[in-house]
Amino acid sequence: MGKEIEVFGVTYDRYVLLQLQKIFTQQYNLKTVVEMPSHGAKAAGSLYSIGFGLAGCNVTLVNPEQDMIYGWEKTGIENRVETVSNINVYNSGFKNNQFDLAWNFVTWTELDNPPNYLLEMKRVSKKYVLLVTCNNFQPGYPWHRLIHKVFGFPWTHGQVKYNHITKVKKLFKDSGINVIEYGAIDTPGWPDPSGPRDIRLHKRFGSKNEEPPKEKPLWEVPFIEYVRTGIYPGWMKALGKWDMTFREGVLKLPMSHLFYVLGRK
Repeated sequence: MGKEIEVFGVTYDRYVLLQLQKIFTQQYNLKTVVEMPSHGAKAAGSLYSIGFGLAGCNVTLVNPEQDMIYGWEKTGIENRVETVSNINVYNSGFKNNQFDLAWNFVTWTELDNPPNYLLEMKRVSKKYVLLVTCNNFQPGYPWHRLIHKVFGFPWTHGQVKYNHITKVKKLFKDSGINVIEYGAIDTPGWPDPSGPRDIRLHKRFGSKNEEPPKEKPLWEVPFIEYVRTGIYPGWMKALGKWDMTFREGVLKLPMSHLFYVLGRK
């Protein structure tokens, strides 16, 4: 396997995600959370729910990257996570209203039928559904598309029509889910993506659906050490405070890498 170290931009989006999860856990009294599916997007998967675990939630990861579960162990919250594999995300087999929150980080746009997927997320949740999604309303997006065109890389980042906050809010409404909060996060001041890393990853690892499959990255995740020690860089804490303070609404949307939509049944 080829070793890849997550860059500081990825570490930062993990940090702000942790802050958002802590806020939602406290605000909505969350106890049980399902992340479905839980694989990664140009980074290590199955670690995106760590913030919920740290806040005291019991987390179920659907179709996880099993080699990354070590992150839960290193941070001392392995008792907070359960994994289930080979699950059909349109018909998961979970009970009705089994979890306080059903959520996903970015990869839901890769699915063939997001509307049906969202109905399943609604079914398994007692009350709340959360989607965090890449934001195409920022300057890094056209640059990203140009990279794919120039280098001839297949587009492997999902259905781009869902990378717009108005489209996702409408999807919630059409699914009978009331949007109670939405906003922009991961706003560090530089566009996403920067370019060279994306090119390297596509050249080396290609798409996970390629036949024959290319080499799989062996991820090193600096964020795990930050979580384990509880010591975060000053710049990260300062940016994170700005991100969380002004997260709601669309104020930060033009320079944010991600947006979120939280709904209630």
